[in-house]
Amino acid sequence: MPPGPALPLPLSPVPWLRGPPAGVNSSVLRHSKRACGAYKIAKSALLALAQSLATELGPQGIRVNSVAPGPMWTDKVKDFIGGLAASRGLSLQEGYDEVAADMDLRRLQSPEETADAVLFLVSDLARAVTGHCLDVNCGEYHH
Repeated sequence: MPPGPALPLPLSPVPWLRGPPAGVNSSVLRHSKRACGAYKIAKSALLALAQSLATELGPQGIRVNSVAPGPMWTDKVKDFIGGLAASRGLSLQEGYDEVAADMDLRRLQSPEETADAVLFLVSDLARAVTGHCLDVNCGEYHH
């Protein structure tokens, strides 16, 4: 006899679900840096959860996806890059340019651009997409 669902959730029906869920992951999935180990493990678990939910909810027509954003140009990232740049005698713009040089598009995405990717995944335009993790990183990593 095959095992039951991996996640013992009340999935039929899913009363709290108003549309296809999309998790927000991280580009940490695509690299290994010494300081990111625990964070990468947690985000890998979130990816596995989304994929397992896609498998378990798919027969009900429910899609589950996630996005893996790279660094977004937010106040927190500005402060971080600005601090690193200042410690080396560089301006915020010079620090930004160094980070952006590693991106194919030579820039960091905005939170709104990441949200647009989520909106795509939950829209009917992605009606045949499930179990996917979409990289949103201006070309920092390719997967």
